[in-house]
Amino acid sequence: MATHAERRQAGTDLLAEMTGAGPGFAANAEQRTGAFGSYVVDYIFGQVWQGDELSRRDRTIVALAMLGALERLQAVRFHASFGPANGVSRDEMTEIALQIAGYSGFPAGNEMINVLVEAWSQTDGEPYVIPPAEYKDDEQRHLDAADVMRTLNGADVAQDPAEALAGMERIGPVGTLAFEFAFGDLWARSQLSRRDRSLVVVSILVALNKPDELQFHIPGALNHGVTEPELMGVMATAAPYCGFPRAVEGYRTLARILREREASDGR
Repeated sequence: MATHAERRQAGTDLLAEMTGAGPGFAANAEQRTGAFGSYVVDYIFGQVWQGDELSRRDRTIVALAMLGALERLQAVRFHASFGPANGVSRDEMTEIALQIAGYSGFPAGNEMINVLVEAWSQTDGEPYVIPPAEYKDDEQRHLDAADVMRTLNGADVAQDPAEALAGMERIGPVGTLAFEFAFGDLWARSQLSRRDRSLVVVSILVALNKPDELQFHIPGALNHGVTEPELMGVMATAAPYCGFPRAVEGYRTLARILREREASDGR
């Protein structure tokens, strides 16, 4: 365990580096908000962000996904400001907002997109323009959706798209929309890898406290190459960003899934 002095120094140094504002940034935060600022420096950036379960890039993705899902817009803007320094491009941040539209709702995605566009327009001194989606006919959407379901399920061969759609239609119009839009459009976009999209979706579902959905998407994330330690890092990041109850619930779901996988593998 790091000492308080070590955590304070680590948090101060990390904030100075990521914000480009120097060591005075941490001191100003504490002066402005008192004990709250102290814990931002010592606990969030001096401890949680120091964990080696997630790379700095991945923790930025996780934090933005959680904050966007919860519509914490000031925090979205702050974390987006050091996204590029941590290896997260503007295109990737807009993709996080698109994924939020599918899993937390279009209003939440809209709020995040607007905050990003406003911030980048101010930085650039001119309107920031995001390219529109490319046209895709239904046949291609269905092929893409079936392939996304293949990789999420860890299958070698994709189902016939008509069979995959019929399976989703068992849950009514919602299933059809999930197949065509969530899997056929959002998940199939190339601007963010499926591994990173899984990281985003798991983060959103933890933030929204959706253990039933995590039961599907945590194994999907493992199939997409997210590691067990990285998923543990998601839950640790949820503690300061979503609160301990949601972090604990997410951890319980993850631990249960890992136990079930170990049992099925005979480990």
